[in-house]
Amino acid sequence: MTDHLPAVRKWCQSLGVLSAVNTTDEDAASKLAVYVPLLVQRFPYAAFTAESLEYVAARAVKGFPTYGELAQWLGEWWKDRRPPLTPLVPPDIPPRRPDATDEERAYVSARVAEITAHLSASRAASASERPPAGACPLSPGVLDQINPLPNGRKRAVA
Repeated sequence: MTDHLPAVRKWCQSLGVLSAVNTTDEDAASKLAVYVPLLVQRFPYAAFTAESLEYVAARAVKGFPTYGELAQWLGEWWKDRRPPLTPLVPPDIPPRRPDATDEERAYVSARVAEITAHLSASRAASASERPPAGACPLSPGVLDQINPLPNGRKRAVA
């Protein structure tokens, strides 16, 4: 976002000079602080040229424009000059794969049955080794470690 920030700041300062603004340094600095980041987000680096500066300055007959006027005029100028979009090239689509043979289907079915049997057996074995589900309260010593009481008090007796 900030790669063309200095160029936009300089462009806006030049616009202030060209639009013959009689303003304080503080007012100009505050406008720049707000305008520049918005313009950087809205327009690319290529939109801030001497030609765009002349186009916008020629329309700013009442002094430095409001942000709305500035964005509108710069947008009008940029719309006619922005580079054309390059069309996307469609990807190469691989040829359709031939249907599976009966031998391939049988092989896959056998592997799926094998894996399913293995998973079912390991699930049954691990279920018998697991402790029953339920509440498992933490000891006072563990609670003191993970969630200490205020003022250094302890739940566990030392």
